Amino acid sequence: MFIASIKVARAKQLQRRTRHILKFDSVTTQQWESFSIHTDSLCDVPLSTFSTWHVNQQCEYLHSRILKAANAFLPSVTVGNQHTPTMPKDLEALTQHYHFLSRLLHSIRLLRKYPFTYYNRYECTWSTHFIRLQKILFLYKKIISSTLYGLLLLKEKDFQESSIHAKLEDRDNNFETDISAFIDFALSRTRHRITLDHVFIDHPTQPKLLTDPHDIDDAVINHFQNSVPIKSSPPDNISTLPERWFSAYRLIDDVDSSIYNSLLDSPTLEEWLSTVSSMPNDKAPGPSMITYEMLKHVGPNTSALVLILVQSCFYTADIPDLWRQVMVFPIPKPHEWK
Repeated sequence: MFIASIKVARAKQLQRRTRHILKFDSVTTQQWESFSIHTDSLCDVPLSTFSTWHVNQQCEYLHSRILKAANAFLPSVTVGNQHTPTMPKDLEALTQHYHFLSRLLHSIRLLRKYPFTYYNRYECTWSTHFIRLQKILFLYKKIISSTLYGLLLLKEKDFQESSIHAKLEDRDNNFETDISAFIDFALSRTRHRITLDHVFIDHPTQPKLLTDPHDIDDAVINHFQNSVPIKSSPPDNISTLPERWFSAYRLIDDVDSSIYNSLLDSPTLEEWLSTVSSMPNDKAPGPSMITYEMLKHVGPNTSALVLILVQSCFYTADIPDLWRQVMVFPIPKPHEWK
């Protein structure tokens, strides 16, 4: 599985041409252990001190150090911002295995030809290679490199043929059910996109028309970040809510109110670890880029700090600002705006 260490939209916003993608399917047990140890070495603040911090400071502290450990020890590749996976996951994994075996055989040939180039670093490198090689041999049993390459070519051909048949089937279905989509496909029409080339700020005293691309970007980002202000503190009592929400959250008379007494009790360490371990893998992270796999493999001291952050959210009825960040993607309308 590939997980980008930064979202495409965020990379473009930061004017970065490339981004890193973590390869979780290639992580070895040794790499996870190194990641776990490194997170604890980075998160060395005393628990008593950490618990006195604001939730924003706690979150930023953990966020930066977990990602730093991931970038230091987990395998990754660097791709352009336009990179999108086009192959099925099994075909992509097969391609990775073939390239790994090719590099491994090349290294063996070089060592046989130039044995004097061997040095101590090879021992650590080959121990990692051996673990991954065991996984590949377990997956493919007696398949050797040449057979694996033949299987790769066969899979690629099958994928191309299935893609062509799927496109043809979609075309035939569209001819009967969606003639507009059929015409678009036949004419190879490109997808319509929203282009914000000007923004009008309807200010009561100083209206302004923006045409500079940088000013437009700043205005759009500012609008989506501040159009719905977030209160710094939650309401003290349900009675202070507007009528619409007060009626929705009002207690039901025929329900015993004691069932709510432990509803907001903060989780224990056992409950937190059990919850994290039950989370599925291969899930896309949010803007924080912290995945379930990372949380499952952080060190024990880091897990304790994460638990303190979660408990602080329960105590303060608040969450860090980092968790409020979202990616907004404008979706073009199917017809011209009126």
